[in-house]
Amino acid sequence: MQGFKKPIVIAVLMLFSATAAAVDLVGAYALAKSNDPKYQASKSELTANNANSVASRTAYLPILGWNQSQPTVLNYSQKTTAMVQPIFDAAKGATVAQGGYQSTFADANFANQSIDLAQRTMTVVQQLVVATEAIKTNDSTIIALESQYQGAKRKYELGQGTVTDLLDVQVKFEQAKANHLTLKANLKGAQDQFFAITGEYPTKNDFILPHQHENAKINDLNSILAKIEAENPAIIAAKATERIAHLDIAKASGAVLPTVSYTWQRISAVSQPTINNNGLTVSIPLNAGAYVNTYASVAKARQSSDNRLATEVQTKTQAQNLFAQVEAGFESLKIRNQAVDTARLSVTANQKSYEAGVKSTTDVLLSIQNLAQARNDYAQAATQLALNLMNLLLTGAEDPDKAVAETQAFLFRK
Repeated sequence: MQGFKKPIVIAVLMLFSATAAAVDLVGAYALAKSNDPKYQASKSELTANNANSVASRTAYLPILGWNQSQPTVLNYSQKTTAMVQPIFDAAKGATVAQGGYQSTFADANFANQSIDLAQRTMTVVQQLVVATEAIKTNDSTIIALESQYQGAKRKYELGQGTVTDLLDVQVKFEQAKANHLTLKANLKGAQDQFFAITGEYPTKNDFILPHQHENAKINDLNSILAKIEAENPAIIAAKATERIAHLDIAKASGAVLPTVSYTWQRISAVSQPTINNNGLTVSIPLNAGAYVNTYASVAKARQSSDNRLATEVQTKTQAQNLFAQVEAGFESLKIRNQAVDTARLSVTANQKSYEAGVKSTTDVLLSIQNLAQARNDYAQAATQLALNLMNLLLTGAEDPDKAVAETQAFLFRK
């Protein structure tokens, strides 16, 4: 029986003897910001949105034009230089006002993309950790099952065991080996997703999960909700979109209003005196289509207001749910950690009872499997709590870099 003890002890130790590694979730996020295609596209979108903002702000600047015509008359050409400075133009005035809100939207929209990247990075790291932990627990189970199989085989050969015990252990042993292939495929899939975001594959010792976690410090719910109202990028973007949509009403209405501008014109032609004109130009547009567009602008403005309200409600509700999940998760993780410790003690107790002839090989095997399951449950709960914590921080308008750093400090503490 002493021969059976060592492999089982080794299998148990495999669950609790991971080599410390320099896990860097912050580094993964930094790599993602330099590599992720979706995030790179958001940089170009930011540039384009800022350019639109600048273009809108220039709507009231003077317009300078130059034209040269060559009629069919020989040796005759005419040059016209003109400058128009808008004085009153409701449509252009609304366009200028939109420029500031377009800039606000551009920044808020890009901040949302940074948040999305942080969430996607954490999600793939969660998959990596869960897959790695599952493989480690399955490997330890395989070692324990192999030991039990060899022991059952010797007992059967000595006439001390039954063929049923031998076959039961063999079936579980083969199932564990088959499960190893599936777990390896899951890990490979997570590694490929990590590469797609960061441009690098994780190393073997990256993202090693510690066996215990401390509670992270979070602000009270009222403080979080207050910060969401003032600083959440999704709400800021929705408010900016709402203001732009309402200014579109002014633009549409201005398109059917008279405009006043100062015009200066210089006309010069061969063998003709130069003509200089300047004065006010009044334009009264008659455009039925522009008038109809005001109705569409009003409808879109109402829609933008509803969308802004929905974003505020949804964001605050999400924060409340995440806050509750994080608080419950801290307490749940403590209980799951106790369950892992209890399962480990159960393995030791069953092993000693097995040596004394009180427990069977199946009892020892079951305790090993319970320990593996408890460890897997803990890994899944810890990583899900980390993801919820990050989402709470990001929803609460925390800077993405700081949110990633705080999540790393919780999940991969030294």
